[in-house]
Amino acid sequence: MKNLRFSLGVCVASVLALVVSVNQASAQQGVFISQASARLAKLVDKGNKDGYALQNNSFSIGGGWLKKSNEWVGIYTVQLVAGKQYCFLASGDNDAKDVDLRITDLKGEKVLKADVDTDADAIVNLTPKTSGRYLVQIRLYSSREDLDAVCLSVMMVK
Repeated sequence: MKNLRFSLGVCVASVLALVVSVNQASAQQGVFISQASARLAKLVDKGNKDGYALQNNSFSIGGGWLKKSNEWVGIYTVQLVAGKQYCFLASGDNDAKDVDLRITDLKGEKVLKADVDTDADAIVNLTPKTSGRYLVQIRLYSSREDLDAVCLSVMMVK
């Protein structure tokens, strides 16, 4: 009976430790958002110097908590105007080593333009030939120790 109580006590303690560690990791995700935001803000400032700006009264930022993968993740759709110059930017938190970004048709089948360079930041300049709705996709291709990372993207216009 003592062994059963001891085993049960160890089991309960293990579950509690796991729950506490999971809750601590979730509670600390804000730091990763801050890291990705700080990196993205530097790109936005550079975009401003190049004549780009965030659009007024329009959706222009998205992102997520991504797993390292070869898979592309659709993060938002945008309405683009033919002949207008757009700049799409993406950055990851400090664990992100390679963040890729691409703009596709709504089905994600036809790639209009992509940045797949090995870099924690991605920049895609696009002047669409056709007005319409497009899909912005991102992927975390590489990260420190294959950790998940916060990856953010923003769309600017000239």
